[in-house]
Amino acid sequence: MRPDLTLTPEASLFVSATSLRRRLDWLNRLRWGVVVVLIAAVTVLGAATIIPLPVRPMLTAAGVLALMNLGYVVRNRLLPARSIRTEIRIVKLEMACDLILLTVVLNLTGGVENPFLYVYVLHVVIAALLFKGREIFSIAWLAIGLFTAEVVGEYLGWLPHNHLLGVSTMTHELSYILATLGSFWFVLLSGAFVSASIMRHNRAIKDELVARQGELVAADRAMIDFFRFVTHEIKSPVNTARSAIEAVMDLHADNLDPGARDLLDRAQRRLDQTTEIVKDLADLTRTGVLRHEPAVPVELTALAARVLDEQRELATATGQRLELRAPAGDVIVTTSGPAVAKILGNLVNNAIRYNREGGPVIVTVAPREAGARLEVTDEGIGIAPDEQSRVFDEFYRTAAAQRRSSLGTGLGLPIVHRLAHELGGTVSLASVPDQGTTVTVDLPDEPPAGPGGGGAA
Repeated sequence: MRPDLTLTPEASLFVSATSLRRRLDWLNRLRWGVVVVLIAAVTVLGAATIIPLPVRPMLTAAGVLALMNLGYVVRNRLLPARSIRTEIRIVKLEMACDLILLTVVLNLTGGVENPFLYVYVLHVVIAALLFKGREIFSIAWLAIGLFTAEVVGEYLGWLPHNHLLGVSTMTHELSYILATLGSFWFVLLSGAFVSASIMRHNRAIKDELVARQGELVAADRAMIDFFRFVTHEIKSPVNTARSAIEAVMDLHADNLDPGARDLLDRAQRRLDQTTEIVKDLADLTRTGVLRHEPAVPVELTALAARVLDEQRELATATGQRLELRAPAGDVIVTTSGPAVAKILGNLVNNAIRYNREGGPVIVTVAPREAGARLEVTDEGIGIAPDEQSRVFDEFYRTAAAQRRSSLGTGLGLPIVHRLAHELGGTVSLASVPDQGTTVTVDLPDEPPAGPGGGGAA
């Protein structure tokens, strides 16, 4: 029962208005790079006379691309993504304009003589990232049509031809032009096919992962509902049984056979354990702490002192000493006081139960730059390195903990993990077997904007 990491229905779709808008923002950033490249080509290559380029038309093309892209960026910031059909139409229009401008630039820089004519392939790949199915091939065919028209137009004299210096006259022969167009068609169509196949496979994988995630989330929610039902139904009979045993012990303790008294004592301990399990399950399944308990300023030093006082009787029974280390001034964060008290209570209780007899349990409260830190340290049995990553799993108890005591639910640290996460904090653990354990909880100055905005280290 870890934090809900489900994707929203809109975000889980590979091609949706939201996902398409995100990729379109990336494409807009790419266009700014193209504008810079065009300007650099004119100024650097033209100035060095490496390739004589028509400066004014090239700068005009770069300016048109920059203005169009600025319009796209402004639109995306002002208008939210709502309709997938509208977004697809806009993206198709943008890519068509890009291809037209690319064709103009190629015409200005040699046409079929320009070795960069295969830049069209990038648009086919980008189309595969943005679209699916026949939309990819529509972009490929548009690119083929535009470049073929440009080459044919130059060959027939309908369009001006800007010859590149040093290029062989072979590039003007019909056989070369036909071979170049053939290879161009082949590269673009095969690129469209391969890109579409890869993206179709990726989409299928993502759809399967989203479906599996939905099943896991549904199973997790069903488990939470089951635990809630169990804790509700079991609470009443357990309390009744405890009350009956306590009544028998109070009324007839002196007259009971030692064997019967021992059985009742053991039954009472087991019922106490069951009661703790019920409480832990209730805590584990109670989500949305900040919805039920609005965040307020909490002074952590006073809260920690109160928690230690509540646990002092348990510590005294085994000769342990409880120590609070805190700065002179107040340490205040805006959070849920009951949730932080539960976190500290579970950590201190764990430390006492698995500490060495007569050892210290130290609670440290310290301010941080953007919040506060709580640490609970003991000198107990510790946790083996290969088990430290599992102690935040529900119902998991280490081998050393099981040898120490058969009592325990394995829910204390998972509850700490969940509560800290909901408060926007993190939890980390450092432990050495037979030397002790330190659990650290970092809390922010203020809770996250939405429930469950934190994480665990």
